[in-house]
Amino acid sequence: METDRHYFVEGLFIIGLSVAAACFILWLATTSHGDDVHYRMHFTESVSGLTLGDTVKYHGVDVGTVKAIGLDAADPRRVQVDVELRKQAPVKTDTRATLAMKGITGVVVIELNGGAADAKDLVAVTPAGQIPEIPVERSALSLVLEQLPKIIGKFSAIEDKVSKVVTEVGGITNQIKEDPSVLLKGPKEKPAAKDARSASDKEKLAPGK
Repeated sequence: METDRHYFVEGLFIIGLSVAAACFILWLATTSHGDDVHYRMHFTESVSGLTLGDTVKYHGVDVGTVKAIGLDAADPRRVQVDVELRKQAPVKTDTRATLAMKGITGVVVIELNGGAADAKDLVAVTPAGQIPEIPVERSALSLVLEQLPKIIGKFSAIEDKVSKVVTEVGGITNQIKEDPSVLLKGPKEKPAAKDARSASDKEKLAPGK
């Protein structure tokens, strides 16, 4: 009986200690984020890959998380994203937000840049009762995708020119195989080109020309 009572007391002690530790961790997490500031952003590009709870970075440093994602009720062409950032995050009037790819996994994060030392705090210049809004810049990936059709078009044009040159070189090569003297006389003219040149020569020799 004495041994059982001893184990019972030890069990109560361990349970009490575990509960106290859990409460302390919860309190620490609550107090550390209790001063987080709510900000809003509006993106005109796709935010595919961005999910709730994703990290917000400021010059590569974690400063907050994504709290809400949805279409803007006033303009469904825009995506409204709400974030909560640490109070210490230096969000200024010149701070800008962009979407960035995290590695090659397809995970997207919000990157904040800017924040000059002499710029005013965004919260300080935001009217009371309004959510401070961080301006958004288009991501580098979006700009590349926008220019992709033009780049493909240029490559197609170059490919056509290369194909034409290869065809002409192939024709000359076949002429040389058939008649090696072509190397001295030059490649044979195509009938159409030859006829056009003959007609031009006749016009030059005609009286009154």
